[in-house]
Amino acid sequence: MADADETFLRNFHRNLIDRPLEPDDPRYVSIYSGPTASSTDPVQRLARRIEWKPLQSTQLFSGFRGTGKSTELRRLRRTLTDRGFKVVLCDMTDYLNLSTPIDISDFLISAAGALSDSLAADGDLLGRDLGERGFWRRAADFLTRTEVAFDGLAVGASAGDVSAQLKLGLKDDPSFRERLQTQMRGRLGALANDVREFMADCVKAIQAKHGDDIRLVVLFDSIEQIRGSSINDSEVFASVETLFVGHPDKLRFDGMHVIYTVPPWLKIRSPGVSKYFDGSETLPCVKLREHTGEPAQAGFELLKQVVEQRGDWRRVFAPEDFELVLFETGGYLRDLFRVLSELMMHAADQNAMPLDRSAVEFELARLRADYLPISHEDCQWLARVALSHEAELPAHKDIPSLSRLFDNHLLLCYRNGEEWYDLHPLIRDEVGRITSKVLTKTEP
Repeated sequence: MADADETFLRNFHRNLIDRPLEPDDPRYVSIYSGPTASSTDPVQRLARRIEWKPLQSTQLFSGFRGTGKSTELRRLRRTLTDRGFKVVLCDMTDYLNLSTPIDISDFLISAAGALSDSLAADGDLLGRDLGERGFWRRAADFLTRTEVAFDGLAVGASAGDVSAQLKLGLKDDPSFRERLQTQMRGRLGALANDVREFMADCVKAIQAKHGDDIRLVVLFDSIEQIRGSSINDSEVFASVETLFVGHPDKLRFDGMHVIYTVPPWLKIRSPGVSKYFDGSETLPCVKLREHTGEPAQAGFELLKQVVEQRGDWRRVFAPEDFELVLFETGGYLRDLFRVLSELMMHAADQNAMPLDRSAVEFELARLRADYLPISHEDCQWLARVALSHEAELPAHKDIPSLSRLFDNHLLLCYRNGEEWYDLHPLIRDEVGRITSKVLTKTEP
């Protein structure tokens, strides 16, 4: 292969790395507006609710992994910044343990600590701790005042030691967190008030620096990644539901606009959760066919633009083969980028551009293998979804199983005004084959 061709494939491959993009990145294409996704742009709807609420608001934002949620949050940040808001984006993976049950007490401490760290680190926003006393030290003082004491936290130690212990313990030490939760029972009201006062101090500090008419927006990202294991999944799901359904009043703050990212299954588990907040939006996959089966050509054209911004796909694929890749990945961006990355290396390995159909089918088969095997029980559930395009949730206790189907992307979410679900195209034939086999065995 000529050096120029390998350089082209290598650069194309690098541009397909799955990572959040800023809206001014030349690779960014706005995919969640217009008829390809829904009748409204979810990011613009979030922004408009903030603009139209004069003082404060609290919203939920949901998106399946790999659908571009973190990238769209950055677009939201840019949109609001351009309109005069001060926006803080807090990645909660740095503060929460995402595989264990979460409690309102440790969530409030972690959220306030994340905001404190962000304000201290960003000179354009604030660039210092509030009164040289950030929230972690404040939280340690609160524990001292309320006589919370347990092994693993030396409340009387130096400020830096206690702050570091508290921050690290909340994220990485489950036993520490459990003891804190136990100690905080009966003190939740006092903690919520202390956090509320700190958040109000943040608003005042921002306004003191930038003007009294400035409004603060805080985006708490990555909360939707909370998920348990086969051992504790029911506890984890219940804890997230309790957090957002049982304590919505403690998640809103005077003078501040807040957006929390939440798991997509939350509104299936708790259908009325949105009523506790000022709004809720979900990012779907790019729709390549209607729920009735007809192709949605606008989705194909949009994804061609997305890929075009990363490399000239026409040098690598015949048009019909490229459309096969788009269709088989179901409008799910992470899979699209994964298989395209492998196809770039395949072209280099075979010293062949454009690739022939067999190469495309080979890499799609490799991607399909990542989704297999599928249990007979799951196949029967998936087959019902394929017919109704609804979640087909048998019982409330089955939420962990439904979440697993979503998290593993066996099920994908789309919008036609309303949300609907469908099988990942790569597994459709396998689900049909297994379902037919099971039905044949059960026939009298």
